Amino acid sequence: MCFRPADASAGAGVNKCPECGKTIQAMGGLVLKSCPFCKCDFTPYLNGEKEIPGAAAPAAPGAPAAPAAPGAPKPPVA
Repeated sequence: MCFRPADASAGAGVNKCPECGKTIQAMGGLVLKSCPFCKCDFTPYLNGEKEIPGAAAPAAPGAPAAPAAPGAPKPPVA
């Protein structure tokens, strides 16, 4: 029988280093401050000072917004 921690299957536990690209698995909910492989400092990425490569890019300025949902139908008039 294999023991697996409860948080091992969570998607947030597996990340890639933004510098070397190696997979880093966080254990026990600890937040790493540097890569165990290339010793890259994660502080600028955690503070938002540097952009994480491969992350979803923000919407371009001036881009059209998504259409609004239609309103509820009006009740019938008697």
